[in-house]
Amino acid sequence: MCGICGILNVDRPEAVDRSLLQGMCDAIRHRGPDEEGFHFDGEIGLGIRRLKIIDLSTGRQPIHNEDRTVWLVFNGEIYNYKELRASLEKKGHRFHTSTDTEPIVHLYEDHGERCVERLRGMFAFALWDTRRKRLMLARDRVGIKQLYYSHGAGSLRFGSEIKCLLRHPAQKRTVDLKALRSFFAYHYIPGERTIFEDVRRLPPGHFLLCEKGKCSLTRYWDLEPRPRQRVDERELIEEFRHLFRETVRIHLMSDVPLGAFLSGGIDSSAVVGEMAALSSAPVKTFTIGYDAGGAYYDERSRARLIAQRFGTDHHEFVVKPDVEDILPQIIRSFDEPFADSSAIPSYYVAKLTREHVTVALSGLGGDEVGAGYERYLGGLAAEHYEKVPRLIRSGLIAGLVRRLPDSRRGGLAVDRLKRFIAGVEHGFPERYRRYLSTFTPEELDQLLVPEVREGSGLDAADDRFAEVFGKLRSHDTLTQMIFTDIATYLPDDLLVLTDRLSMAHSLEARVPFVDHELLEFAATVPSRLKLRGWTKKYFLRKAFEGSLPREVLWGRKKGFSIPLAVWLRGPLRGFLLDALSEDRLQRLGYFDERTVSTLIDEHLECRHNHENKLWALLMFTLWHQIYMEG
Repeated sequence: MCGICGILNVDRPEAVDRSLLQGMCDAIRHRGPDEEGFHFDGEIGLGIRRLKIIDLSTGRQPIHNEDRTVWLVFNGEIYNYKELRASLEKKGHRFHTSTDTEPIVHLYEDHGERCVERLRGMFAFALWDTRRKRLMLARDRVGIKQLYYSHGAGSLRFGSEIKCLLRHPAQKRTVDLKALRSFFAYHYIPGERTIFEDVRRLPPGHFLLCEKGKCSLTRYWDLEPRPRQRVDERELIEEFRHLFRETVRIHLMSDVPLGAFLSGGIDSSAVVGEMAALSSAPVKTFTIGYDAGGAYYDERSRARLIAQRFGTDHHEFVVKPDVEDILPQIIRSFDEPFADSSAIPSYYVAKLTREHVTVALSGLGGDEVGAGYERYLGGLAAEHYEKVPRLIRSGLIAGLVRRLPDSRRGGLAVDRLKRFIAGVEHGFPERYRRYLSTFTPEELDQLLVPEVREGSGLDAADDRFAEVFGKLRSHDTLTQMIFTDIATYLPDDLLVLTDRLSMAHSLEARVPFVDHELLEFAATVPSRLKLRGWTKKYFLRKAFEGSLPREVLWGRKKGFSIPLAVWLRGPLRGFLLDALSEDRLQRLGYFDERTVSTLIDEHLECRHNHENKLWALLMFTLWHQIYMEG
C-alpha cells in the first residue's frame, strides 16, 4: 500500500520541477512512511511514498522493465501476482524484484493498456511509456483505491489524494457548486466530480491515456446482473463458500503482521472465521464500543462471541463523545466535505489496529453482496404500501407519522418510518434516491441561498444515478437497489472512507467481499436467495450457518454507527451551536440561516432526528474553514 503522484507537462516538453513533485509526495507521507522514490524523464515526473507490505528488501519503486522504457508507480496489492510472474517468466521476461508490482510493467509490454484486465486486486497506478511518450493512469474495477487528476495550465497533475494536487501552484481552490449540491444530497460526492471545480476522480474500472497532448478515458470493466434462471440452493451456497475461502486466503498475502476489524456482524465475523481456519497463529481482532448514551450501538458483546469462538487475540477501544479534536484530522484525511459519521469509529479502530499490525481485513462489501441494508426492505415494502388508497396514506397515516417525536435514546426506527412514508409518494427509482438522501431536492432549495441554488443547477449526481438506473431498468427492484449501491455508495463513500482513515494511520485495509470475482459470482445469485421474505442476507446466513453463532447469524445488526443524535443533543450541543451560529453562517454565505436554525431547534427538542443533516452542515463548515479560509 502506497501513495502515488505525478506531473506531466502536456503542452510543453520542459522538465518537471523536482521541488514541486517533492512537495506533492510530502503531502501523502502518511500513506507510505517507509520509503520514497522518483522518476524524472523530461516532461514526466513520477513520485511514490511506500508502505512496505510485500518484498520488504527489493520492492523499491518506481519499478521499470528490463530496458527501462516502461516505468510504474503503484498503490495497492495484486493478489494473483505469483501466477502472473510465472507466466511472464515463461515468455522470457526477466524480474529484478519479488514484489507484486513488477508483473504490471511486463504485462504492459505484452498487452498494452489492456494489462489491467489480467490483474486481481486493488490498485491505482501511473505508468510511463518512454517510447510512445504515453502516460497511463488506471484504477481497479470496483474503486477500492482512488486516483485524482487535474488538467490545465499546461500540465496534468495526479495523486492518490487531492492534497497532492493542492500543493501545485496551478491548482485552483474554486468550489464546484454542483458538487456541493451533491454533497448535501448524499453526504458524499458521487461520480467523477470533487468539491474543487478543476479536480476529477478517475472512475472505477477505467484507465486514462495521455499521449501527444490528448487524453482519453476508457472503461475496461463493468458489473452487470446475470441471475441464474435455475439454481440448486445447496450447490450455490457450497460454491460461494469455496470461492469465499479462496478470496480470504489470497487476501492474507503479506510479509508484515496482519489482523481484522471485527464489528460482531455477519460479514466481519465470516472473514475472521476463514482467517482463523487458514492461519496457524491466533488472528488479531479489533473492535470499538461506546460509553453511556451509546449502548444502543454497542456490539462488543457479539464481537467477543466471535473472538471466543475462533480464539482470536482480541482488542477493544471505547469511543467517547469528546471528538472535536479529531474532526480536523478526519477532514484533512478526505480533503473534501464528507459526512458519513461512521468516519469517527473508523478513525479510532484504524488507530487502535495500527498499534498492533500493518494490514487489516474488513467485512466491508458484505451488505452489497448479500443484500444487507434496511433500505432494501423499505424499497420493497413501499411497493406493497403504495397500494393503500392515497387518501389514507397521505391524509391519515402520513400526518400521524410526521408528528411522532424522535427517540431520546438515538434509535433510528422513527426516523426510518418518516423517510419511508415520505418516499412512498414517489415512484421508483426516485423513491430509492430519496431513501439514500440526506436532504431532498425540496429541502436543498430551502437550505441554499438563491445565488448558490442557481449556481448549483441540477444535482450533478442525478446524472450518475440516472445512468445507473437506466442500465438496470429491466431488472427487479432489489437488483436495481443493490447494483446502484455497488456503482455509487460503495466506491464513493465506503471505499473512500476505508482507504483514507486506514492510510491516515499508515494501515493497509483489505476488503475480501469486494474482490471482483466474488462480486461477479454474487451478480449471478437470484434476488430470492439474497432476500427471502423479510430476511436479509439469506444465502450468506445459510452459507455460514455451521460456523457462526446463532446470535450473530440471526440477531439484528445495528450497523457501524455512532449515537450521533444523542451526542448532538448532549456533549456536542455547544460545538454544534457554535459551528452553525448565525454569524458563522452569514460569513460562509451558502445557507439560509432560518432553515438551519429550524433544523437545530427541531433536533434539540426531539421533534425530528436531523442528525445527518446537521452533521453534513458541520462537516462542510469545518472543511471550509480548513481548506478555503486558510
